[in-house]
Amino acid sequence: MLPAQNVNVLSSDRPYVRIAQTSGWLVDPTAMLTFQQVRQQAYGSLFQPVKHEMGAFGITSSAVWIHGRVSNNATNVTYLLIEFSNIDSLSLYYEHEGQLHTVQSGSMQYKPNTFHFHGFTFELPANDGLPVDFWLRARTGNALIVPLAVATAEGIPTALAGMYVVELIYLGVVLALFFYNLLLFIWIRDKAYLWYLGYLISLAGFNLLYLRGFHYSLSPSAALFFNQYGIGMAAISYMFTIGFSILFLQSKKYAPLQTRILRVIFWLLWVPVFCLAFGWREPAIRINELCSFCIPILFIWMAIRAIRRGYKPALYFIIAWSTLLVCILLFVTTNIGVLPYGHWSFHILPIGSAVEMVLLSLALGHRYALLKKETIDMQAAHLQYAITQKDLLEDKVNLRTQELAKMMQHLRESNTVKDKLLGIISHDLRTPLGTLSGLLELLEMKALTPQEIKEFAQMARQHIKHINSTMHNMLNWSLSQMNRIETRPVKVELAQLFQLITDTYRFSAGQKNIKLEASVPPGAVVYADDHQLELIVRNLLDNAIKFTPRGGTVSLGARDAGNKVELFVTDSGNGLTSEAVYKILYGNKLYSTDGTANEKGTGLGLWLCKEFVVNNGGELRINSIPGQGSTFYFQLPKEPPAVF
Repeated sequence: MLPAQNVNVLSSDRPYVRIAQTSGWLVDPTAMLTFQQVRQQAYGSLFQPVKHEMGAFGITSSAVWIHGRVSNNATNVTYLLIEFSNIDSLSLYYEHEGQLHTVQSGSMQYKPNTFHFHGFTFELPANDGLPVDFWLRARTGNALIVPLAVATAEGIPTALAGMYVVELIYLGVVLALFFYNLLLFIWIRDKAYLWYLGYLISLAGFNLLYLRGFHYSLSPSAALFFNQYGIGMAAISYMFTIGFSILFLQSKKYAPLQTRILRVIFWLLWVPVFCLAFGWREPAIRINELCSFCIPILFIWMAIRAIRRGYKPALYFIIAWSTLLVCILLFVTTNIGVLPYGHWSFHILPIGSAVEMVLLSLALGHRYALLKKETIDMQAAHLQYAITQKDLLEDKVNLRTQELAKMMQHLRESNTVKDKLLGIISHDLRTPLGTLSGLLELLEMKALTPQEIKEFAQMARQHIKHINSTMHNMLNWSLSQMNRIETRPVKVELAQLFQLITDTYRFSAGQKNIKLEASVPPGAVVYADDHQLELIVRNLLDNAIKFTPRGGTVSLGARDAGNKVELFVTDSGNGLTSEAVYKILYGNKLYSTDGTANEKGTGLGLWLCKEFVVNNGGELRINSIPGQGSTFYFQLPKEPPAVF
């Protein structure tokens, strides 16, 4: 039960009393408690007073119970007033003369009252001056705000004055500004005024029809509509003010980034409108609250950029939106319970928006005074834009010229490779084929001795080997240039591969009395394309034999390198100069020299080795000292790369 001092006494000298702080409040998160439950003594201690002038709980699905006590020594009727019209459901319970009375109200059950009070009124019996206990249950899909008061019939005008004097002044300011700016729009046809007029009407509608409940002066269906969907006018007002701000601040010129952001927000503001269309008021309110913080900050940021670049009307804009932003911050933070909610909270938005509207009208007037100067500046800007475009065009021409030069260089390099290939075909292939043809003619004429035939067979074998190797390399190179060769790594056992290759080249090595060695750790494997790896090792081994003098040594081997295996081919040949090494590894042309027995080469083999080693995740390296031989080596992975 409430303590005795919490009885709210009405009298002829005290016809109107706000009773939020002298009543008990209980939040029901389940919204399932009944009157029979909350009136029990067990719940009595759970009713606690609020610290401020009214109960404000933000957007919540909970129900709120209020237990109050009032006595009236003046008249036989006491009016319980809820001075906020956007509460969906209100249920009043009280006992009188041994009977329980229940009265339903709320915005979902429109009931006009004789006082034209834009909130909700309930009648309580005077009870011959004795205290009357009442319980009130409130629940809504809007922000749950319950400004609670009691009054006699004589005290109702006091309540009306407290509720609507500021709003009526605000309405007068809005109407004056509307007609003033409407005339300016008709006169100069500036679309910024049209956006501003839309902003005036939608913001005034939000403040007066939704927030302060003037929709109760309309028909029942209109009152219900504005209660359900009135929050959407805030989103619509932001749409209008975004359009107005972009035109007024010339933000395409002064703040292009902020302009793009605001245009995105403009279309996102349709989201709360659609939410309301589907009956989702809470997300619509949350989005509007977020926009109430973000959009003014963006406006101020945009205006600061404009004023820094010499656009003076932006100063009014900064002051206007800074004022409104402070008011919005105060309103929203009180609405979500961060700051205490009082009756001043209802007036802060109309006052702030009235000041903002006046300042924006002054800004529009200043803007009109600068229109001629703006036209001259725009012409100068167009000229500067043309100069800038000319510079950009010149930069693009220079860039395209550089790209064309690179393409020409690439074409020249391609032509060099083409010429080299033609030289290979005309010399390195035609010459041995011509030699073979001549030898065959001599053989047919039986002009050769047995010893000469034996030498002929050896020479023919050498030429055929050269032609076969050259044709094989040319085919692989051509396919690689056309991106026809795909690298398909598999597990390759090195011992088996090395055995196959050394068996193939043992005869060639024997022809020059070269000792051919192969060493590989037991079980050594790599993860690579087996065909490409075979071509790499064959070419390196072939080159080693070619450039090793008679009686020399060529070694083919592999060694462990952590998570990789290093493959190498070492010879005891003439070695390479650092310049030759650089040409082989980094040059853009085919590099070749004759072997120690005048064996011919094309350079394609090493070129393919470099490319195929890279394709398999390695890099070809060369260690060489002139006169002491060379080592060609590269590393390949033991396992395929991990896939995440």
